[in-house]
Amino acid sequence: MSGIDCDEVLREVEAYLDQELPGDRRESIERHLRTCSPCAKRADFQQRLREIVARKCGRAHAMPESLFVRVRMVIEEERGPTSA
Repeated sequence: MSGIDCDEVLREVEAYLDQELPGDRRESIERHLRTCSPCAKRADFQQRLREIVARKCGRAHAMPESLFVRVRMVIEEERGPTSA
């Protein structure tokens, strides 16, 4: 067991992809992604999306904030309601 659940991983996946997490937290997420196919697929999708947007927008590491917000809204809508 990785010690963290899917909700935690999905809340932090952007920071993970941006390498903004401390080493121990990053390792916990990596362990979870190795054992949880749905979370790994989500992380892979987000990474590929970032790469496509960067390539299409001509930027190496950033996507327009408005596009990021719109994509995030669609992802959250697809996830459905989450418990707070």
